[in-house]
This record gives sequence, structure tokens and C-alpha cells, in this order.
Amino acid sequence: MGSLAERAVAERVVSPPEPAPAATARYGWAYYLKRSVLYFLGGYLLLCAALFALQRKLIYAPTRAEAVDPQRAGLAPDRARNVTVLAADGVTLGGWHVRPEACAGEADFDASMRDGERMAVLFFHGNGGHRGHRAELLYNLSRRGLHACCFDYRGYGDSAGAPHEEGLALDARAALAWVRERGIPPERTILWGESLGCAVAVRLAEELCAAGTPPQGLALEMPFTSLTEVAAHLYWFVPVRLILQERYPSVERIPRVTCPLLVIHGTDDRVVPFEHGRRLFEAAPAASAGGLPKRFLELPGVGHHDLSARGGPAYESAVREFLASLSAGKRELP
Repeated sequence: MGSLAERAVAERVVSPPEPAPAATARYGWAYYLKRSVLYFLGGYLLLCAALFALQRKLIYAPTRAEAVDPQRAGLAPDRARNVTVLAADGVTLGGWHVRPEACAGEADFDASMRDGERMAVLFFHGNGGHRGHRAELLYNLSRRGLHACCFDYRGYGDSAGAPHEEGLALDARAALAWVRERGIPPERTILWGESLGCAVAVRLAEELCAAGTPPQGLALEMPFTSLTEVAAHLYWFVPVRLILQERYPSVERIPRVTCPLLVIHGTDDRVVPFEHGRRLFEAAPAASAGGLPKRFLELPGVGHHDLSARGGPAYESAVREFLASLSAGKRELP
């Protein structure tokens, strides 16, 4: 027997050596670049898909309300009333009729529209809010001796449904039909658009001109050439022309609009660039079928949301002169 130390060495179980760790794979810069590009493309495609799915939420910014009361907006009960109209596809729209001061004492609002003389303005508002936010503008139009009518698009205010391009076209036709049914034909109806509403008004004007019943006039505040071009300006980093479904191609339609035209645009508009208004104006016929030259008002330093408020005397003068030119042969407007 050997020593205890020798016995311990002899009985020790010697473990086999552990395998050497596998060599860590090393990748060159091309691998990491390819992976980064794939991640970027995946994220970009997801962004494009999200914009495609959510485009109507980005275009339309309605304010909903159970009721839009003209009296709560400061309009007197003998001057303004709430009205409803049914679009061709069954969607109910809420609207206002603000009548001239000279008609305020009459009990019947409809009767005041059947005098055979006064003109009506159909006002098409922009993509935000509802008709309650345009109370002052409608009141100012009525002060000029006009019946001012404004219907909220589907999905806006107390109107049913949800907004989309073809739906807004139906809404515009329903609004015109309501005015016509109360004794004011298209030839005594002025279409007035604001931003997105300009595209709605241009489309309706084109349809009326094509039917041989042009409106009395068309006034556009802050119009765009097409929604596609506005979106391409704001979202330059995505292929807007492939994604966008709502297009509103006003620049393609206005050459066929033969009624008198007024375009107003501020030079500091950051939503719809000033050049949109200028280009749309240039695409329109030089004069109406009746010989009235088109008019363009440039408002230096005025932006998108303060056109009428900051337009000042130039704005008031342009509107007054335009309406006076339309009322030739009728009573003089103030």
C-alpha cells in the first residue's frame, strides 16, 4: 500500500478536458448594412400602410355635436334657423339658413326665399370644426342681402355618417337641392368654398356648368390644386400618389367652370401654399361665359386660419365688388 497521498492521486477521477469554445462568428460591414436596410424598409412599409389605412382621419377633422344651435352662436332667432336635408344615399345633414336683415320680420323663412330677387350663398367649410365655427362669416354674408346657407358634411356637427370624397359630393348636391326647392335656382346661387370646401364647391360648379345651369358665382378662399399635391407637400417622404384615395382634383375641373370666379389666398399660408391658389386661378377660364373677368386677391402676410379676420379692407372690398358684379341688374348690395 502506498502512502495516503499516492492513493488519493490514484483514485482521483480525471475529467476529460472541456472543448474549446466555438469561435465567435465575425461578420463584415456588408452584413450589418444589409440588416439595417431591411429594418428601415420594413419600418417604411409599415409607415406607408398606416398612412393608407388612416388617411381619412388625417384629412378630415370634424367636431361632433348633438346639436349646433344658431342662437348659441350669437345669431338672432328671426335671422337664423336650423334645417336638415337628406342626401341621396340616405345620410341626414344638419345645416343653417341665415337670412338677410330685411327679411327678419317675416314669420316664414321659406317664404322669404321665394321673393324672386335675392341671391343665396351655399358655404362649404374646411376640414375642421362644424358650421357653428363659421357663424360670423355667415352673418356677414347675410348682412349683404344674401341668404347664407351652410350644411355640415357627413360626420361633422350633428350630421350623420362619416366623411369621404364621394360622400361630400352627395352632400353638396343635397344642399343645392334644398335651396332650389325653396325657390332659388342655381343662377341665383353663389358657391363659396373654404380650404377643403373649395374642392367641394369646384366640383359642384363643374357639374352645374356641364348641365347648362351654372351658378351665379364661385368664390374660393385658400383653395388647393388637388389634395394629392397638398399631401405630397406635407408628406414628401412617402409615395402619396400611390397611397392617397381622396384626391379632390380641382385643377382638372376648374377649366370647365364657366361662372364668375373670385379666388382669395394669403401669402403666409402654411397649410395650403399660396402657389396652389395662384395655379388654380390660372387654370380657370379668363372670363365667365357672360364676360365677367376672373378675380384674384393676394393677401400679404395672411395665413390659413385668419384670412377673413386679417384680410382687412382689401378682403372686404374684394367681396363687395365681386357680389356687386353678380348682382348687376338686381338691387344694389350694401
